[in-house]
Amino acid sequence: MAPSAAELAKRSDVILLCLPRSADVRELIFGHRGLVEGLSPGQLVIDQTSGVPKETAETAARLAARGVVMMDAAVSASPHVVAQGAATLMAAAPDDVYERALPVLRAITAKIHRCGTRVGDGQAMKIVNNAMNAACRLGTLEVVAMGRKAGLSLAAMTATLNAGRGCNQTTEKMLPAIARGEASTNFALSLMLKDVNQAAALGMEQGVPMPITGIVCSLLQIGVNTIGTQAKLEDMVGLTETMAATRFMDSSTGAAPDEDAADTLPTIDAAVAALGQLVTYECVAAGFRHGLSLPDMTRILHGTSGWSHASREVLAQLNADTRVSSEQFGPMAASLATAAELGLRLGAPMPISCAVRGVAESALHGSAIQSFGD
Repeated sequence: MAPSAAELAKRSDVILLCLPRSADVRELIFGHRGLVEGLSPGQLVIDQTSGVPKETAETAARLAARGVVMMDAAVSASPHVVAQGAATLMAAAPDDVYERALPVLRAITAKIHRCGTRVGDGQAMKIVNNAMNAACRLGTLEVVAMGRKAGLSLAAMTATLNAGRGCNQTTEKMLPAIARGEASTNFALSLMLKDVNQAAALGMEQGVPMPITGIVCSLLQIGVNTIGTQAKLEDMVGLTETMAATRFMDSSTGAAPDEDAADTLPTIDAAVAALGQLVTYECVAAGFRHGLSLPDMTRILHGTSGWSHASREVLAQLNADTRVSSEQFGPMAASLATAAELGLRLGAPMPISCAVRGVAESALHGSAIQSFGD
């Protein structure tokens, strides 16, 4: 072990960093006895932090003034998957830097996706992915909690969602894990909050409205404030149960079973599918305005944790340059209204679904101001 970051820099040709936040990277490089004291022209720094693209670009510019090259290669996967050598890396660098880094990155994983030539674009891609993943995760849980209060079993909802348009990573991995009494991830809740906050900030920076992501930020913050800073993302399962006064696996749902519970299954699938579709629009829009290419986002999102059946449909439509008609939001808005009414009647809060319904209604009818003008 090197006695300091400065000494480590003197001993190394390539330095890889993977820290909680961009502020930590900046402190490690430029702080007391930091890397910069030992770096010399020609060395390569690879930042694998799920950081802020703008801050990473600024750090890279400061290093470039000293002749030191920096690129980013954000890591995506649960910690145990990373340890098995199956992580996904989202990298960005000019051609010569990228080729130089490839042998090092391949020692970590074979799944390396290049997201552009600008430093920070790999982190921007990670932000888009994680925001979509978090929205599908929490949004699916709140809809399933409503279904439990309506009298549906977790098994029936899981089977319906995985066979329908509501399919996403949460329905494939998290719901079955809940049924087995297991955790599907050991990711820190505070880090997911940080990642989704960065997505909301990216949207504000690019002038892209992100109402669904904003609600997800709020729920994650409630989780951190309620459960504690040491909580895991998995702890949101219990918080969702508490908010809805139900249990995902307990026979007592907190309300009498709905006589037509089975008829609720299509509504649940439609609500989760709508979430996947509309959060894809808003997150991909933020990434696109930042400068990520649509083909790159499509290729990467198809194989990372932010995917959903709906996201694949949306991205195929966008890449084909197919016109999005307002009429297509009619059935979506109707299904979401049905889900919202059920949630109100059963006492199951559904803030994410309500945000999705608001976006769908706006897309269908236009803004309230336009309506008054008409």
